[in-house]
Amino acid sequence: MKKNRTIFTILIVAFLGIVSLSMNSNPVKAANTVKLYLNSNSYVYNHKGQRLRGKYIKKNKAVAAPGKLRKTNSVKRYYIMKDNSSTGVMNSNENLFNYLYWLPYKKIKKQEYYRIGYNRYIKCINVKSIYSKDLPSLYAHKANELITNHATVITKDPKTINQKHIYALKEVSKNRAENAYVLPKNKKLVVDDTTGFDNMYAETYHIKNTKYYVYAGDIVKRPRHPVYSHPFKSIINGIKTLY
Repeated sequence: MKKNRTIFTILIVAFLGIVSLSMNSNPVKAANTVKLYLNSNSYVYNHKGQRLRGKYIKKNKAVAAPGKLRKTNSVKRYYIMKDNSSTGVMNSNENLFNYLYWLPYKKIKKQEYYRIGYNRYIKCINVKSIYSKDLPSLYAHKANELITNHATVITKDPKTINQKHIYALKEVSKNRAENAYVLPKNKKLVVDDTTGFDNMYAETYHIKNTKYYVYAGDIVKRPRHPVYSHPFKSIINGIKTLY
């Protein structure tokens, strides 16, 4: 009886050792994985948002992460878009449908993170695209560009671009915008959509919770990701529907 107990104890210890080894293995080798391509050098964090010493991933490296891209009908903080075009170029004669997918992330201290292994996370903002074998893109590396529903930008000092002021813009007609009020230099703005106007403002960002915009040329640095909180859902007979 004592011998049987000893054998049983040894088996339990061996089993726990195997489980522990599999949980701490890195990189992830799960059946359902995606690849994350980085837009910036990235530190690795634990589940409390604490930086792990010696854990550092360089820009443009592909990192395996557990999970699958999930289809969604709502705009997430970070997501990708996939339309039904076979060429990636919109044809005015065809109806276009746009589908949204996201890789579930964990929010730690108001910051979004993707899990890349057991108790290992990287910030979503450092990921530029996601590759999934179930959802390849038309691009060479077959990774889908990551999109965000809002970002923070900073206005330039107007002297650096030979201007007297930086202005917030307001839409005055369907394709035109004009100056609305002066924005202070180094002003942080949260923007939640990208649009363009015909009169010199080809790329502008909508300032969240306002009716105003800021010109892309008047901010210090563009967001790391395309910014769309209301991407198009479909274009049928020339009529666009938004999410």
